Amino acid sequence: MIKAVIFDFDGTLSNRKANAYSIYDDYFHKLFTHMDDIEYEAVLQDMMYYDCNGTLSMKTRMIPFMEKYGEYLPEDFMETFPEYYGKHMYLYTPLKKETLEVITKLKEDYKIAILSNGDPFSQHHKIQHVDIEKYFDEVMVSGDIGIHKPDRRIFDLMAQRLGVKNEECLMIGDVFSTDILGATRAGMTPVFMNTDPEKETKYYRGYRIQDLREIFDILKQLNGTA
Repeated sequence: MIKAVIFDFDGTLSNRKANAYSIYDDYFHKLFTHMDDIEYEAVLQDMMYYDCNGTLSMKTRMIPFMEKYGEYLPEDFMETFPEYYGKHMYLYTPLKKETLEVITKLKEDYKIAILSNGDPFSQHHKIQHVDIEKYFDEVMVSGDIGIHKPDRRIFDLMAQRLGVKNEECLMIGDVFSTDILGATRAGMTPVFMNTDPEKETKYYRGYRIQDLREIFDILKQLNGTA
């Protein structure tokens, strides 16, 4: 019996790709004013490719970008841009279109929570910016406690704070190596949020969704109710 539904934040409740694209555009458009629209769009698409869904450090993401576009960037770019990114990215955070519908309906029957990797300033500000913290029974950011997904201890702690057993938790996330691996190790039921239908998951036979509203069918299978 599932009693609690736990969500990752970036890329699961929020549209992280739109978030990243917007802040890159905000910053880079001041540096590439000599380009026409198509040339500049190519710059942004390259950066989104190097972005790797935020799974690498900003400086690591910037290395190939600097190699290709360094002549257009200020000398202190590697110092100033990561700082700007960290302080301002939350301002561009959009929720997925179905997020509010899903969490308001789930809250009627389940405990719901956010379990997010990241630094406290960035993650808490994103969540506050989209004004959804009030819907959740628990919001946990790894940087606050010094334990990060996929370490099962952070999943154990979340279940304890929610007052449920690990096996009574559904964990939804979009990064397999943190959300799905960690939830599996902790004995929770994982749901892989994967919006790319062509992405292979040969060795994973668990639940997989492209839209948060699909969670209700999964809960119906597991609990016999939506």
